Amino acid sequence: MSIDINEIQEGAAEVQDTVADVATGAVVDIVDKATHPITTVRKTARRLERKGEPVNTEIKRQVARTRHQVEDAVEEVVSGSFAERLALRGIRVTKNRARRQDIVGDVLYIGLSLFHQGLTGTRRRLGKLEDATRLPVRTGARRRRRTAA
Repeated sequence: MSIDINEIQEGAAEVQDTVADVATGAVVDIVDKATHPITTVRKTARRLERKGEPVNTEIKRQVARTRHQVEDAVEEVVSGSFAERLALRGIRVTKNRARRQDIVGDVLYIGLSLFHQGLTGTRRRLGKLEDATRLPVRTGARRRRRTAA
């Protein structure tokens, strides 16, 4: 295994050139920033704006998406559709359990039967109330005219 001194010298020379280039570039950059401070600030601002814009856009999308989801959830709770869905799901589970041929199924079957009968009676009574509270038909009655005296 031989060490080639020429290769080491060439590698060292390349490293020296690279270090010199980096140092010179840093000095030129510092001088450029010192002589053109406003341009440097503008360039930096544009660069930061380009980096920040996609992030802000994604954040805005996520906020809008979350806001719509919250609005939908609040609307469901306020309108009663959430409670209705929850009640219907519970009834479905109860009906499935009532189909079984065991003691719990028999009890649930009888309970559902009583509940159904109660709802049928309530529906009839509410129908009567609905009919009784129908708005009367208004005729186009003449209005009295005021005469100027």
